[in-house]
Amino acid sequence: SRTVFAPSELPIGVVTALLGAPFFLSLLRQQRTLSIRGGQ
Repeated sequence: SRTVFAPSELPIGVVTALLGAPFFLSLLRQQRTLSIRGGQ
């Protein structure tokens, strides 16, 4: 796969986005549920 993607930043960015997006959304979801329950 390294020969297919010559600029190595592109696959790393894609992998980071795919791994980071669900994590970020889960953090937002936790904060939203806490605020609805009346937490901090």
